[in-house]
Amino acid sequence: MKNSEKFPDLLNCALLDDMPVAEKAAFLDQCIAKQHTKATEILTQGELPSGIYIIAAGTAEISFITPNGNRAIITHLGTGEAMGEAEVIGQLPCVATAVAPVGTTTLLCPNSRIRTVMQSEFFIRNVARTYVGRMLRDNQFKAIDQFQPVEQRISSYLWHLSTADPVVRVSQSYLANVAGCSRQTVNRVLGRLRDDGLIAIRKEEIEVLNAELLSAQIANSA
Repeated sequence: MKNSEKFPDLLNCALLDDMPVAEKAAFLDQCIAKQHTKATEILTQGELPSGIYIIAAGTAEISFITPNGNRAIITHLGTGEAMGEAEVIGQLPCVATAVAPVGTTTLLCPNSRIRTVMQSEFFIRNVARTYVGRMLRDNQFKAIDQFQPVEQRISSYLWHLSTADPVVRVSQSYLANVAGCSRQTVNRVLGRLRDDGLIAIRKEEIEVLNAELLSAQIANSA
């Protein structure tokens, strides 16, 4: 089965927005599909990408390694989102590392097949839009880190992670790392959110039950 038939929702992904349906299908069908049976590093910071990846199902974790070797989690991407497109077009090494967890399916469009789709002005525009969106996200996170109290930071990061999938498969230690606080603080905040009916807590995962209400609570406490 062709990728465009197996993953029809990808015809509406942001990377292919406004392109003719035939061109969208041709792009997806030339990609190499892979279901990851173990956590796989598909893009490596500092190395040239092998092509553009699209998440067909699941998520991907994006992280940055500092010169001192510290690993910072940047974001999680979800179904339909692309990775490596700016680096491929700019012929630059990856600025971050992308890991596809177990169960995620990705489509890879190798560098050798990119030239055709780059002739589309819509494709180039969509890459630029994605880049601007990521800059906006980074600006928002910088504001969160500088101006929000720790309890609000935890809620904000949890809400952001849930936009890819309402079931956020992370540990409390992970949230403590990205929010810059203790695990005990995370445990207290999550307990309050659970008591408010906003989340459900299970081993190594947190389900956001009401993202809209969680977002409103974050805004009201700003």
